[in-house]
Amino acid sequence: MVRNMSILHEQIAILALVKTTDGPWHHISRLVQSHGSAARLTAGDFAHLREEYLARATALVARLDPDDMGWAERLIAATTDQDTQLITVLEEKYPSNLDFAPNLQPFLWIRGQLQADDDRAVTIVGDGEHADAQASEAATALARTGLTLVAGLASAVDAVVHEAALAAGGRTIAALDHGISVPPRPENATVAKEIAASGALVSQFWPNASTTDETIMLSRIVTSGLAEAVFVADGHEDGVAAAQTEVALKQGKHVFVPQRLQQEQPWVARLGFRGGITAVQDIDDLSTQVVNLIDMTRQSTIF
Repeated sequence: MVRNMSILHEQIAILALVKTTDGPWHHISRLVQSHGSAARLTAGDFAHLREEYLARATALVARLDPDDMGWAERLIAATTDQDTQLITVLEEKYPSNLDFAPNLQPFLWIRGQLQADDDRAVTIVGDGEHADAQASEAATALARTGLTLVAGLASAVDAVVHEAALAAGGRTIAALDHGISVPPRPENATVAKEIAASGALVSQFWPNASTTDETIMLSRIVTSGLAEAVFVADGHEDGVAAAQTEVALKQGKHVFVPQRLQQEQPWVARLGFRGGITAVQDIDDLSTQVVNLIDMTRQSTIF
């Protein structure tokens, strides 16, 4: 696989820094963005680095093992192929929606392809008795508007979102809670192949990382981070949807919920007391409001 050598050197350096750190990975993201080059950082070049990052960078580079760079290069060579690629925060093709998240991930493994218009994306999450039906109807309608759909690939609701969007001729992105080299759950193997063929599987973890409570929690960063808005099909207190809503609001994402959910579930009002949550009357109302929100956001970004 032919690779731009300067990009490859930056990827190697970022993976080596992440391997070395004992802190949150998003600290590496902001550090290398502040400097502009992970490769120069690992070489001890701290010129023009903001004062707030200097001590962290010095300590981090001092902990680098002589073989960390070689390890990272071997990992990239073993994982990437025609179907799987690595992108980092220093590359233009890093998803712009995720780039604005406060807990920005330093790298993503992609199986399939991300497209420029995938920034016009909405995430669908849900748990509870109404989740499957609401998620399917919403995914179908939103896919027909030309939006990209984002969901996990762990629950039955996740599978419903992807299957409905694909059946409607839309694009979907699956945010994985495990490494890109780990096979999907058997019940999701078929839809995973379909997603990779026309959309993308995305993982923020080391390629062979297994699913754990921590990866499930961290995967929510990307699940809502890849989108501009989130629709909660259904959800209960302490459930998946409530947890994802909390992450999305912290990222500055707008969350849409059915009116019934707002009326029946106290957690909706609790999480949305500062704003950021809108109740919709039906799926037509959802489609209209989501498209308007995304188009207005894009216009304000352009101008």
